[in-house]
Amino acid sequence: MKLTIVTTVLLGLLLTPALADDLQGGALSRKISITGGYQILTINKQWHVATIEEKSIHRSSKVVLNYDMGFIGTKVMPEKTCFVSLMDKKEIPSLDELPRLAEENNKLQIQQQAIKELTYIVKRPVRDLKSYGPDIFAMCRGFRTFVATEVHRPDFVGHQSSCVKVDVLQLFDLKYCRANIKS
Repeated sequence: MKLTIVTTVLLGLLLTPALADDLQGGALSRKISITGGYQILTINKQWHVATIEEKSIHRSSKVVLNYDMGFIGTKVMPEKTCFVSLMDKKEIPSLDELPRLAEENNKLQIQQQAIKELTYIVKRPVRDLKSYGPDIFAMCRGFRTFVATEVHRPDFVGHQSSCVKVDVLQLFDLKYCRANIKS
């Protein structure tokens, strides 16, 4: 009888983490402190999506990295605007690397510049928001949403004052600059 109880308890202890991952769809969530606020990194391994939410005294934003579909969605609250762009997987850390790199940056406990800055030109309004996946659709629904294209020559951007920059875990910045479009 004691052996059955001990075996059941041990089996329960071993299976609980595995079942928890199954029930949560492989979701992982971490809160990362940054100067003046914090960012929350949530990873859904089942859907290959990472979400980074920033809450700070300066700004509130949310970034969805959809590795499966290859899109980045960015919502910037003060502007009440969303941007959608293609993800260059050579420039963005992989889904498996994100938590490790974020944790390493968090352990440094210093305000640092992002490792890289990705610059996008805002081209046109999005016609079919659903085509960018359910996570980006849910985040941007009801907001002005624009397609943005990455540029590799910063001198092409023009007026820097028309740009919005979003920090992502102090690993990289997403910078969205307006071209001459009508909203």
